[in-house]
Amino acid sequence: MKKLPILFALAWLLLSGCNREKRYIYEVEQQELYQNASEKRNLKSTTQFISIAYNDLFGSSITTEELNKFDITLQAFGDKAVLQDMIVKSLINRGGVQIVDNTTMRADIAAFCENTYLRFFNRKPTEFEAWKLKDLIEKNADITPKMVYYSLMTSDEYRYY
Repeated sequence: MKKLPILFALAWLLLSGCNREKRYIYEVEQQELYQNASEKRNLKSTTQFISIAYNDLFGSSITTEELNKFDITLQAFGDKAVLQDMIVKSLINRGGVQIVDNTTMRADIAAFCENTYLRFFNRKPTEFEAWKLKDLIEKNADITPKMVYYSLMTSDEYRYY
């Protein structure tokens, strides 16, 4: 008889100690890539614009201090498009900017066009856009990668996501 309570206690300990392992399921939302510029409808905020422009040019994040300086300047000025152009010009002319050199651009213009659109617009160029940019670069020896970058970064499409 004395063994019976011990067996019940032992059985209770064994059964209560067995818990099912919790399983966590993480879901990832589907993300659609832009097919063309007309799908972009949301205007970037000033901090988004500056942060993205800096990252696109330098491949790293902007410091909080520098972001705040640019942001305060943008907030204080009425015409944001003019000041955004000035910020892009300021950033693109700094040292340390990751720009393809002219020889590399001209060696494979088609690849340069596609990579540049992916870099700045997060999409591939349409056939017409690729042809137009390639034609423009081929016919004008004075066009540099810096000019192409500046043109794309100051376009209306770059201001939207």
